[in-house]
Amino acid sequence: MSKLWKVTTLKMGELFVEKSSLTYQKDLGQYLWIPMWATAISGEGYNILVDTGIHSLEWVNENVCPCRQEADETIVEALKKGVGWNPEDVDIVINTHLHYDHCGNNNLFKNAQFIVQKREWEAAFHPIPCQDGIYLRELYDSRAVNYSQWRFVDGEEEVVPGVKVFPTPGHADGHQSVLVNTEEGIVCVSGDVSNLLENIRENIPAGILTCTKAIYASMEAVRKRAEFIIPGHEGAIQKYQSSCFPRIFKE
Repeated sequence: MSKLWKVTTLKMGELFVEKSSLTYQKDLGQYLWIPMWATAISGEGYNILVDTGIHSLEWVNENVCPCRQEADETIVEALKKGVGWNPEDVDIVINTHLHYDHCGNNNLFKNAQFIVQKREWEAAFHPIPCQDGIYLRELYDSRAVNYSQWRFVDGEEEVVPGVKVFPTPGHADGHQSVLVNTEEGIVCVSGDVSNLLENIRENIPAGILTCTKAIYASMEAVRKRAEFIIPGHEGAIQKYQSSCFPRIFKE
């Protein structure tokens, strides 16, 4: 991972959730607003986007949980404001997994190659019952993305020099995280293997799971391989820009 990249977070709105859905069996009955993040990775002639947010504020409010989104938090406006890209400028989209809040705008990226774990693709069409409501096929099947645009990976793989994906199952069967080489060190775009800094720092699994044992192993893999982290729903990220992200271990 010798090449150096710039990393920028893009806020996609906020969800109102029970805390225990983020921190397993902890803080039951407490509710909070959490951001949804996409991440832009630029350098070496590539524009890479990790996750694409929600497709419909109304759908999320009606089918999942309360949701709010400012005008500049739609994927199109966030890209323009954050990194000056239009959807057609994106070369590669990496989906950490295919839950509704991570692939909702895949259909907008007509020129991109899409990267997902083969295991996650299969799970998305046959989810376990408790996750059936957070997979929405029209966001990732042929109605959204031409099948030829998908690149299915099986395990760890270098996307381009300095950017690689590696499997981090547990929150979703085929979940993957992204390692990015930056000037400050290795940044992990964790997706929801770590919803919050609290998960990774205190070794607390997410509350939404397919396998508790697997997510413990995935969190340990993240801790071993990265110095900084962008958790999927961490509010503190709003204080950081570019590569100045929270350290995995407390200073």
